Amino acid sequence: MTTAKKKTRRVELVLIAAVIVWGINTPVMKIGLMAMDPLVYNTLRLVIAALLAAAALLYSGSYRPMTAADLRQVAAISLFGFFANQVFIVYGMKATTAGNAALVLATLPVQVALLNRVLRIEPLSGRVALGIVVSLAGIILTVLGAGRELSLTGPHVLGALLILLGQCGYAYYSVNFHKLVAGYSLYQTITCVFAISAALFVLISVPALVRLDWAAVPAAGWYSVAYSAVFALALANFAWVWAIKAIGSTRVAIYPNLSPIVSILFAWLWLDESFGLLQAAGAAIIFLGLWLARGRRQPTIASMRKVG
Repeated sequence: MTTAKKKTRRVELVLIAAVIVWGINTPVMKIGLMAMDPLVYNTLRLVIAALLAAAALLYSGSYRPMTAADLRQVAAISLFGFFANQVFIVYGMKATTAGNAALVLATLPVQVALLNRVLRIEPLSGRVALGIVVSLAGIILTVLGAGRELSLTGPHVLGALLILLGQCGYAYYSVNFHKLVAGYSLYQTITCVFAISAALFVLISVPALVRLDWAAVPAAGWYSVAYSAVFALALANFAWVWAIKAIGSTRVAIYPNLSPIVSILFAWLWLDESFGLLQAAGAAIIFLGLWLARGRRQPTIASMRKVG
């Protein structure tokens, strides 16, 4: 196996680990959200993740002063990318069905691929495009097999649109992050994004934070916050950005479509929920889409210009 293939295999293993963390995070978050307001929940886990990222930055000793232009860039990524994603998805999840949410969340690879193409950052090969479409078809089968409701009624459509806006934000975050990691460490860039997002969440959730009966929150609620902050936010996002830097955002963006499989298996093993033929077929198709999209690393359009 060549050095390049070994590196790609290592990136894929890290991404699969992140996807497992995110898949388990979905039911874990439900536990925490039953104990506290969604804004409070997100504020707490973002504050914890920001503190962890800052500790990693301090330990790494990789901080360097940022230019005014880069500060504006990180502020834009934090506000329109990460923060927007968290806010819109929180409210969208409350307003729509689980089936609608799963399908809309699965559009991330499409959004990342289109945004890369529009901004002329990464080209889109036919094989990768086919992999994205096949993966989306697998998600549809998985949702139908799980018996999750799909609804086109007014409130449910509004919720789905909010989630779509949230995913647009995460696509913006994923595609534009490379501009910062080219000049600064992952520790510094992620710390900045987490810190800005956490500060914004604190500002909008002050009333909810004041109203919360802290003593009434059960231990399971705090465990949920801790898991989501440490693993789903801090560690998984470090893995996400590192993988984008290694193999490009278009290929990386298809991996989260494995999350529903992890969630379903988790619910099947620990919550005694069903796992039927349609779900198994959907999982197989999602894996097929991932295999199609793997290919070799996509060159950036900028690098193609240099070669030409």
